[in-house]
Amino acid sequence: MEAIKKDISYQEMPFCVNTPCHDFYIYTDLKDVAEKCLIFGDEVIKCRTIGILKSINGRFYLTDLNETQCQSEPLVQVSVVYLKSPPQSTVIPYPVQVFGTLQWKNRPVIFAKILQVMTVTTAIRMKNSLSSITSLHLARNLPVHEEQQDPT
Repeated sequence: MEAIKKDISYQEMPFCVNTPCHDFYIYTDLKDVAEKCLIFGDEVIKCRTIGILKSINGRFYLTDLNETQCQSEPLVQVSVVYLKSPPQSTVIPYPVQVFGTLQWKNRPVIFAKILQVMTVTTAIRMKNSLSSITSLHLARNLPVHEEQQDPT
């Protein structure tokens, strides 16, 4: 049998005038959203993220899928003003994928353009996949727990 050759030449292709990088929704982990806001300041950034959508006092917030029991503070506020059909306030949180613009408004706020409800397993798989893809292609550092593992 012939081995399958993986084509990775697309990694070397630059963005061009017809496809500028800032036109794409770049995946960002929720834990990195606040840092990204501080780095880019008042700039509006297109972003895509996955988390648990919670409704608190009529406002929507995202928390991480890997939320620990002690984390009660939501990470990001979600504005649903631009959605054609905003979600209903509910007591039950659910996993979503959000495409929108990220801004700092006394806290990180994502102005959602697309809100996609997902199953828990799909959300976890997609988050893991997108995290590994962005860490590979955006030259991000590996998490500490992976660096400390013995390679033998």
